[in-house]
Amino acid sequence: MATRTVQTFPARVALEATRPDEAVKQNVTFADGFVVKQGDVIGIITASKLARRRSRTAAAGTGFAADSNTGQVVDAGVFVPGDVLKSEDGTTIGTVQSVDTTTTPDTVALTGNAAVAVASGDAVLGSDGSQAAQGISAAANDGEDDTPADAFIAGFLVASLLRGLDASAIAELGGAVLLSVFKF
Repeated sequence: MATRTVQTFPARVALEATRPDEAVKQNVTFADGFVVKQGDVIGIITASKLARRRSRTAAAGTGFAADSNTGQVVDAGVFVPGDVLKSEDGTTIGTVQSVDTTTTPDTVALTGNAAVAVASGDAVLGSDGSQAAQGISAAANDGEDDTPADAFIAGFLVASLLRGLDASAIAELGGAVLLSVFKF
């Protein structure tokens, strides 16, 4: 008896709150080494023009202390080793050595002690350009190789399905959330 290999793909969840043909998508290329899920707010790396998950979160728990090489953030998954972290005013915090998303809150280890203290609730940003919201990922990317995919740049999307959509991302995308729908 012959056998057949069946390849399966995850089902695409519709992010569109209204007709899909009303959404506007732009093709982007996700950078190698950056995992992006469908519905993630994305930013563009200035030097390479490649997309990645938006590198912005908030300090959590104890935040960062100037005499420690570790800090706590809401979502360390937005950073990768080598990212230079900055505060909202542009002051350098330090360079990411590793991230741990298994702790509560998430932990970021720096290559040295933090240059400044960052209080819980204060913004912690990457500094490669990806800290500014540029769109919403329409597809997932496994982080292997530079991968072309679509990103929403306008439309009506289900707000609860979007990851990283905070007040600053809404403002940067020129949008609003009304009745659980993100319009931009």
